[in-house]
Amino acid sequence: MKPSSIIFLILALGYLGKNRLILVSSGVLLLFSYLGLLPKSTEAQNIMLDLGVILLVMGILLPLSTGEVYAKDVYRSIFTLEGLVIFLVGIASAVMARDGVDLLKENPGIMICLLMGSIVGTAFFKGLPTGPLVAAGLAAFIINLLRRM
Repeated sequence: MKPSSIIFLILALGYLGKNRLILVSSGVLLLFSYLGLLPKSTEAQNIMLDLGVILLVMGILLPLSTGEVYAKDVYRSIFTLEGLVIFLVGIASAVMARDGVDLLKENPGIMICLLMGSIVGTAFFKGLPTGPLVAAGLAAFIINLLRRM
């Protein structure tokens, strides 16, 4: 099966699962593939992964930069029970995402499993696509736990 066939399958699953992020991402990759614009080397692909993380962080920081959320709001909310729990989960999530990036770099083929799981969860269980880094981080955490048993 050609790589573009797999991406087309993911595009179709994204459409069926009503997952806009996967639909757009796979559509752009198909377009880049047909135009010969895909990076060939692992180093270039890792740069693309880093760029994706940078864009994600920019999106998260956007409310701070537009003035929708102020520093005083952040300060006030962090010293509540909910804020403290969310802060600690944010730390754990960041560490897990790091391990997820390592897992994806070591075995890029698992990305298909993550995406298909995300599509099934979105389409059939009314879930929300959290993104491959969160899923890969959680997967890496569980895999490491199972290996230690």
